[in-house]
Amino acid sequence: MIGLLNEAIPMPRKSSQSGFHEMQTTPLVLIAYNRPEKMRGLLERLREQRAENIIFAVDGPKINKPGDNAKVLAVQALVESIDWTDKVETRFRETNMGLQAAVTDAVTHAVSKYGRAIVLEDDTSPGPFWVPYAEAMLERHQGERKIEHISGYNLVPDSVMANPGRGSRLSRYPESFAWATWDRAWSQFDGTLDWGLNASIADLVKIVGSRAGAMRWKQNFMDAEAGRISSWAYRWISSMWSRGSFVLSPNANLVTYTGFDEGTHTVMKAPWNEIPQFEGTLESLTEGIVPILDESVDRWVGKTVFAETPYGVARGVAISSALGIRKRYRALR
Repeated sequence: MIGLLNEAIPMPRKSSQSGFHEMQTTPLVLIAYNRPEKMRGLLERLREQRAENIIFAVDGPKINKPGDNAKVLAVQALVESIDWTDKVETRFRETNMGLQAAVTDAVTHAVSKYGRAIVLEDDTSPGPFWVPYAEAMLERHQGERKIEHISGYNLVPDSVMANPGRGSRLSRYPESFAWATWDRAWSQFDGTLDWGLNASIADLVKIVGSRAGAMRWKQNFMDAEAGRISSWAYRWISSMWSRGSFVLSPNANLVTYTGFDEGTHTVMKAPWNEIPQFEGTLESLTEGIVPILDESVDRWVGKTVFAETPYGVARGVAISSALGIRKRYRALR
């Protein structure tokens, strides 16, 4: 079993009543492709929050996709609407890299240049506490090498949590809609999926707790490696699990996901209910209690989100076959 964190971690310096910094210092990496209406919504939220230090990363158009170039150009043009800050950097690609490569490229650029990054995909709507929370936790846990990922999207109801009153918890499962990390962690990202493909079922059982879960993750890693899905997130999970690393997650939801209608990650309705955004105080989220792994939450996430059940394994086989057929069909077009 992976060991838990048990050393006290110093509190970050508090500089204002509204947060831990008077000014946002970590860059916000905005990940986009061809959905101008989604990006417009995200930018409206960031305008309200006066977000600074923005890296606007837009993947290029697909050559054989009609109308794609116009949509991508419409997304790129939205950079002109960012008129509340002059700290804006663009990273526009001329041709399509695909989700996996585009996200990896943008995050690698940001953390290599600035040491850390806060990432938002275009189909997210961040509440007012996400960026201050991420900033505070990036500062607090900078030296805690077992924490490699900070999440902003919480989908777990209080009734599942062992300690719902705590501001944060540890988890083995990162979310990929709104998150943050450091160069010290991301520099170890393994795009080859080496660990995930070579880990034994017994190795995976030690992490996810069940044989069905281990088999389901083997399927996930093989689907990603075969290109049946374009996932940087499975590669990141494989990298983190190879080192026994953890995710830091708020016990409240700080971000709304708006992509279930046409999300890049999603092709069906989520098997969970969206939790309303947090309306408390930043101090309650960033209290000084050392976060611990919530096993009850991870069991719920494993079954509800990642289908770590015998039925999920059987269904995964069918999905892998369907994805393979779709990939071959697209290759022939």
